Amino acid sequence: MSINEIIVSIDNFVWGMSLIILSLGSGLLFSITLKFPQIRLFKEMVRCSFKNKKGDAGLTPFQALSIAIGGRVGTGNITGTASAILFGGPGAVFWLCVMAIICSMSAYIESALAQVWKEKYNGEYAGGPSFYMNKGLKFKPAGVFYALLSVIFLIIFAGVQTNAFSSVAVASFNISPFIVAVIYTILLVLVIFGGAKAIANVADKVVPFMSISYVAVAILLILFNITKVPAMFSLIIRSALSMDAVFGGIVGASISWGVRRGVFSNEAGLGTGAWVAGCADVSHPAKAGLSQAFSIFISLLICIATSLMILITDSYNVVGANGNYIVQNIVGDYDVFTTKSIDSVVSGFGSVFISLAMFLFTFTTIMAYSIYLNNINYFFFGGHTNKKNIKLISILINIAITILAFFGPLVKSSTIWSMASAMCGIISLINLISLILLYKPGIVTLKDYERQLKMGIDPVFIPEECGIKDAELWNKIIEEDYSEELANYKKVFKE
Repeated sequence: MSINEIIVSIDNFVWGMSLIILSLGSGLLFSITLKFPQIRLFKEMVRCSFKNKKGDAGLTPFQALSIAIGGRVGTGNITGTASAILFGGPGAVFWLCVMAIICSMSAYIESALAQVWKEKYNGEYAGGPSFYMNKGLKFKPAGVFYALLSVIFLIIFAGVQTNAFSSVAVASFNISPFIVAVIYTILLVLVIFGGAKAIANVADKVVPFMSISYVAVAILLILFNITKVPAMFSLIIRSALSMDAVFGGIVGASISWGVRRGVFSNEAGLGTGAWVAGCADVSHPAKAGLSQAFSIFISLLICIATSLMILITDSYNVVGANGNYIVQNIVGDYDVFTTKSIDSVVSGFGSVFISLAMFLFTFTTIMAYSIYLNNINYFFFGGHTNKKNIKLISILINIAITILAFFGPLVKSSTIWSMASAMCGIISLINLISLILLYKPGIVTLKDYERQLKMGIDPVFIPEECGIKDAELWNKIIEEDYSEELANYKKVFKE
């Protein structure tokens, strides 16, 4: 058995039915307990995402959102979604959507918890899964183990991003992967070594542009094929529910690949988005949680755009469990599905547009990973070393990202994808178990937030009022940065 076959076997084992049930089950638990805030509080999600008040210690909610979207929207939304269709058929799109909507509440819980137990180091906020495993679960080994696996995953996944972009660029323009690697790495170095604020300043400009442009092209392509829309949606539903003669036999693969690539693309429940959520400067953890839940819908929108472009133009193939084609509409693998879909309307434009989109999506994803890893750096060393050493470690982390990003285009695509997918499943398992164990403090943050909203005040977080311990930093944050909001709170609830 080759190394690649071993890695693929591990990936398939990790993403067995148990993890799929855990992913959907935990999201459903949070959604039901909180009465589906992803629907009833959608307007509040948007409001929290675009409010820009901030202090010197953290990012604005919009910057945190932009970085999170940059992290969530990457190669998984284009080539990852295409691979779900290849292995799971059109029905995988349905399950990908179900997963994102339900599990957006997992993103809320992990982000709110990252805020509850965040810390302040060298004048900057840091928080994330390892912080709430340490202070919330009071089990530091889990936090350390998760952090170590996250370092490996994020660095490997930097290689996945450049590998995916290189595959598209090489196929489109017939250039050397080495040239792609060199140019990409140089541009990456110019940004990520500037620190979190520099990354945020790039992300909050690039992310909206790339997202709007991508969706706009998808809408235009659908309009060109408007008569096919009813049949396309019918195919998705029938395939997902085992009602289609062609795809009914792979409904299990449809669910598996839909959920698997859903986690891969939007990272809900994975914990990675919580690393940047912990950096946000907000008056209440629920604000960061709602904003991060909203980012799941942005990521889903890109996935839907990709899926509809591919399906409405029949620019896809589907393989069965035996590796043989069930449907073969085009020549080529899943990495050219989206390109060919656009080329079917405007010949030659697909290569240029998808190459540009893949560059921007993957580039901002790696920028986000740099911030995630910097927070992991704070978790390990923030309380034990000085500012100079912290900066040195951050530089070493960025060097590691740069090296993997450089070698990504030079590695076999299937190998690096399977490695990242397996690691994704493992850290998702650890984080989801932690979220279930900590779901009570996560849920109480939203209940407290809504209680204050109903009284007409801008909510502030007072841990003692919520029965949450070991979150003393919040008392200082509210007193120093949100004194006016605190005064309003006392006026309403203390008098």
